[in-house]
Amino acid sequence: MKKNKQIKTTEDAIKLLNIALEHEWAVTLEYTIHAYSMPKGKFFYEDPIMKNKTDARAQTIQIGIDEMYHSLQLGIIITQMGGIPSFKTDEVIRYPRIIDNLRRDKETEDMVTQLYQSADFKEGAFPKIQNMILNISYDEVRHSKQFDAMMEAMKKEGVEDALCFQPDSENRDKEEVKLLHEITHAENELMHRYLKYVLLFSEHQDLSQRLFKNAIDHMRHWDKNSGILIKMGDVIQVENAKKDADGVEKSRSPMPSLYAGEDRRSALETLIPAEEVLLAKYEKLISLVPDGEIKDQLQLHFSLNREHLFTQEWLLKNLQKIKGLK
Repeated sequence: MKKNKQIKTTEDAIKLLNIALEHEWAVTLEYTIHAYSMPKGKFFYEDPIMKNKTDARAQTIQIGIDEMYHSLQLGIIITQMGGIPSFKTDEVIRYPRIIDNLRRDKETEDMVTQLYQSADFKEGAFPKIQNMILNISYDEVRHSKQFDAMMEAMKKEGVEDALCFQPDSENRDKEEVKLLHEITHAENELMHRYLKYVLLFSEHQDLSQRLFKNAIDHMRHWDKNSGILIKMGDVIQVENAKKDADGVEKSRSPMPSLYAGEDRRSALETLIPAEEVLLAKYEKLISLVPDGEIKDQLQLHFSLNREHLFTQEWLLKNLQKIKGLK
């Protein structure tokens, strides 16, 4: 991770925040991928902060959600300071062993804590930003302690060699599995596309909050679809990853770094066809899945995405009625 210790100017502050943002985008994905690569309700640990017995998978997902909110905080401040939030990411890695992923997660938290806490602000410069990154850093301290406790519990139980889920080769070529991977990729892309526009229009409460709701919906769908893939005998993919001889997957581009749309009109126009394409994929997948829990969950995603399409169409129509709105 790049470091930027001397913070004297607005440019220095924006650079620091974008370095942090690229990290936060990456771990939002990485932690959720690590979580959905391990069994649900199998690996419990005594949480050092909450002081209760906690499912390692569930808490890893929650930590990923925490990191998404850090991303939102950082991106909004960068925008307000006149900068452009980065959508590049640090590298995302998945190891074959669960404990190796947890070790990487802890090391990542320690590294970013050091980035935040070692930033040297010129006295009196950007006190609110300095306070914000210190606040975020202690979220990361908590996360590090939790990942450490997860590993210690696995060692105590003698399950250090427990492996992540492996795709069932018989299922991988099924049309419904391929479709669900495509849908999950699209949900991830749309989540971040909406978040870009939330940052872009953060000065306007009405538009940004409507777009943020849709971003959260897409994040939940990505999350739920990761669980459905397990039920189908597969596992969430690390996008654009290369696997080495030891089975370690690494990706420098787990999500797009560029998204179309730089003003209201172009942003809203690009969202409508993206939602339409996603709806068509869901409709096809639903027709292939038998009645039951999975079909009901997919139907719920489909319905919420239809609501998104309705909203985007009317946001665009309303924009077209008003002269001078940019």
